[in-house]
Amino acid sequence: MDRYVVFACISFIAFALIPAAAAQPSGAVTGRVTNGETGRPLPSVNVIVESTGDGAQPRGTSTGPQGRFAVDGLAPGKYVVRARFVGFASRSREVEVSAAESVGVRFALAPRTVGLDAVEVTAAPTVSETAEQLRKADIQEANPRDGGELLRTMSGVSAVRRGPVGLDPVVRGLRSGQVGVYVDGMRTFPAGPARMDSPLSHTGPSTMQSIEVAKGPYALTWGGGQLSAIRVETNDLFNVARGERLSGQLQTGYDSNFGSYDVTGTVSGRSDAFAYRVDGAYRTGNDYETGDGTSVPADFLNRELRAKVGYKLGDNQRLTAGGGYQRQDDVDYPGRLLNAQFFKTGRARLGYEYASGTGLVRSVEAKAYGYQTLHTMNNEGKVTYASENFPGPPLRVAVNADITTLGGRVVTQLAPSQDLRLKVGADGYRAHRDAERPFQVVKNGDPTTPGFYESKQIWPGVVTADAGVFAQATRLLGPVEATGTVRADMVWAGADEEQVTDVYLDIAKPGNGALDADALDRREFNVSGALMLTAPLSEAWTLSAGGGTAVRSASALERYADRFPSNKAQTSAEFIGNPRLDPERSWQADLELEARYDRVSFAVGGFARRISNYITLQDAPDVEPMLPLPIFAEGPFRYANGTATFYGGEMSASVAVLRSLTASVSGSYLWGKNLETDQPALGVAPLSGDIGVRYEPPQGRFYIEGTLGGVTEQDRVASILGETPTEGYVTLDLRGGLAVGRGISVEGGVTNLTDADYVNHLNAKNPYSGTPIPETGRIFFAGVNYAF
Repeated sequence: MDRYVVFACISFIAFALIPAAAAQPSGAVTGRVTNGETGRPLPSVNVIVESTGDGAQPRGTSTGPQGRFAVDGLAPGKYVVRARFVGFASRSREVEVSAAESVGVRFALAPRTVGLDAVEVTAAPTVSETAEQLRKADIQEANPRDGGELLRTMSGVSAVRRGPVGLDPVVRGLRSGQVGVYVDGMRTFPAGPARMDSPLSHTGPSTMQSIEVAKGPYALTWGGGQLSAIRVETNDLFNVARGERLSGQLQTGYDSNFGSYDVTGTVSGRSDAFAYRVDGAYRTGNDYETGDGTSVPADFLNRELRAKVGYKLGDNQRLTAGGGYQRQDDVDYPGRLLNAQFFKTGRARLGYEYASGTGLVRSVEAKAYGYQTLHTMNNEGKVTYASENFPGPPLRVAVNADITTLGGRVVTQLAPSQDLRLKVGADGYRAHRDAERPFQVVKNGDPTTPGFYESKQIWPGVVTADAGVFAQATRLLGPVEATGTVRADMVWAGADEEQVTDVYLDIAKPGNGALDADALDRREFNVSGALMLTAPLSEAWTLSAGGGTAVRSASALERYADRFPSNKAQTSAEFIGNPRLDPERSWQADLELEARYDRVSFAVGGFARRISNYITLQDAPDVEPMLPLPIFAEGPFRYANGTATFYGGEMSASVAVLRSLTASVSGSYLWGKNLETDQPALGVAPLSGDIGVRYEPPQGRFYIEGTLGGVTEQDRVASILGETPTEGYVTLDLRGGLAVGRGISVEGGVTNLTDADYVNHLNAKNPYSGTPIPETGRIFFAGVNYAF
């Protein structure tokens, strides 16, 4: 009972603080940033507004296509406004904000003469969540087809390729359900049991404003039930200057080899109290060739539309609403038994924001959301579909799956004293999943002739829910900044017993063999916590140390899958869930050293992690296979708890060689072992590194960048789970951009210039041939962007 009392009290406090946030007169800072030499507007400039008085948290934004910015909800007082941009010297200005007034500021940034002030992909261990972040400029330059491709540009972060899109995130060896994904604060799950549609696949890269990756148990204020997390923010609704009723951006591009064509567009505007934004995207692609000329199935068609609106209730309060729809059709998945016929997803959310910048209650944010994703896949185009390429009668196999998720969040930031900041909040979600697998054996080679037919549930009406409360405190202890976070979660999981098979019920029975009425239900109370300490060793050097523990409950696939392929193995086999799995608990420690001088920056960090109740796989010789296919020679398997350990780290360095020339180097290493199988953990990425050079003249009209990437061979593999060694490789990428004028810019380049034939070690295997999915050969790409 005490647990529920604590849970209710903290939730009541969090919600009760909303009325305390009564509107106070506030002001705003608006302005425009231009190139000091050409006078042209500079988009995507980072603008920070910091109080010079009571130590309030800085407020940040970035400029729009016309170089304009606005920061609202500022309490009366003096502020320092800073503008920072790649290739230009930073500038700042002190302003005084009055109640209910707007102060205008203009910056004309001069080309920088020194420094790496402007590396946009940054590791940020000096805050409470050790994280790496990509901002809008990096996302645009990366020319990605999928959000997972962006993750591959980060040290220690990668993604599993199963097809042309839908790359599944991997963070320091953590994968699938171990990595929580949030899009605009919404906890996001895939609909497909095989994760064809990874959580990032339903958010197009063109709509992304930023991507942040927390590499451990430091994202407890984002949500619960994860060992690492990824947070995506889509294009900012209020990133438009007041009075700018219509602005936007149109972009089109083409990638050779993939034959991929895309068109994206944005329209936005803002008046005194109202703001709107609409984003749309259309992308299509075809099969690609590897470096040795092998053709890989990679068709896809993607359409997306998103809209946001906002209304100011007062000087420091506003309501927001948003929604979106995405549809993907005919997506090839050479790394899966089936191809995707379609994905359809619709999303909606409502939000309330309050920000005063002064007093005890500094801000309040409340959000409610819901989404549904429908997913259908079948074996059309696979060797099982026609008898001439398959040792057996032709088959007709499909999977129909859906997920409906409802959730919400409320968080309040408090300032009890000048050197203490508190964040208190609650969040939760409820996800309902359902999936069935119709299966037909074609008789006499004629699909119109009646043959053996059966339809079985993969997910029998599965419901998972998580409700959590959290508190975070940040305080200065002399020169050391300390941030501590604690979180408590109530977790529910259950399934419809009337829809499961007898085989699954035998697995679900307790040890005495009697079927309990609650055999499929699970209740958990989990507590997580983390601590981060940051200390300046000198003016240039900073040392950060952190540690914590986080808990992840078993996923729906791990608990309730009825003989369905797993994401935790590279072998083609059937796996059966275990409703009695204990939650994984990760214990992690981090240490990072960072230096930043005028012309040089350097960072190196390492971590160690131990996961108790690590969810792994065991043989299940007593389980009857559902589909007696020749490719299922191994198994079936069942999910089980074990133990795993990981350690590794990343490093990065950058130097301004000349005024316009920057060189950089980065690398990462990971080691992991599954103590249950006494083999390396599945999906341990090999040692890798990159060397980059970027030339960008002071005028900022164009840039040229080259990146040489190298990956060593990987022979530390989980052979019991079907993982095989991969060879090392070297790739060379070139890219550049040019501002033509009148809002028009062009970008282009070539990836894998040497046409290397290689495989990313994390990629899935073709279940029919047993070979990993190779990466693309040489790709030339070009794009045109028009901002108005």
